[in-house]
Amino acid sequence: MPDIHNYTETTQLVLAEAGKYFSLLLFSVLAIRLWRRRAGSPGANKSENLFLACAFSLIAAAIGYFSMRQSLGKLYAYYGMTAFHANRLPQAFTLFEMSSKYWKSADALGQKGVCLLSSGDTDRGLQLIEEAKTLRKGHSVPFEAFYEGLYYFTLGQFSNAVPLLEAAAADETYRWTVIKLFAVMELDENRVADAADLMKPFREAEVTESDQAYIMASLKLADGKKAEARAILNKFPPEGLSPMWKSRLEKLQAKINN
Repeated sequence: MPDIHNYTETTQLVLAEAGKYFSLLLFSVLAIRLWRRRAGSPGANKSENLFLACAFSLIAAAIGYFSMRQSLGKLYAYYGMTAFHANRLPQAFTLFEMSSKYWKSADALGQKGVCLLSSGDTDRGLQLIEEAKTLRKGHSVPFEAFYEGLYYFTLGQFSNAVPLLEAAAADETYRWTVIKLFAVMELDENRVADAADLMKPFREAEVTESDQAYIMASLKLADGKKAEARAILNKFPPEGLSPMWKSRLEKLQAKINN
């Protein structure tokens, strides 16, 4: 199935970039025509044509300058996101830093903040994310909201995590992960029925991720189906898991074995 969100986002980006450079082309052509007109015009009209030619030349130069800087900022941000999702955090931060140098924006600040937050530099990361929110009049984008919410989730500060994760869930990129995190929160609060309701549409889905394995095995255990719970966890050996999920799965495995 086509990814409508990415398709729409890419289309908007292409149209915005095309609009900028079409404007640049338009003002450049007008400036060239005015310079040519000035060269062939009588003396009385040369001053007026000179003013117009200079004005349109300056406008074209300004559009070109800012368009190039903004485009380079977006390009570095794109490669930064690619590196971030590949878990190459130092490279991602360098690319986000370059993006910010070419075009300082709320998104660039937020991206650097998320990168620092994910790298363990929590104070600087949260500060940059907060600065990005301030530039947007208190609003964050789903990317920032998700990773800030995930940070508070790992600390067990669910009251801080929930509103951020709810905001992130507006983007379908994060919706499935947010549902799983909410289900884990319900399980941590011993609200098994609520966790089961959240996962009901996905009960028959193939278990392919460690967080999903933790949830489904917990629900199986709550139903008294220890063998099925154990079979799910056996697909996810501790090696290679993140510390958070490794700890949870090991504790759940201990409960199953008792």
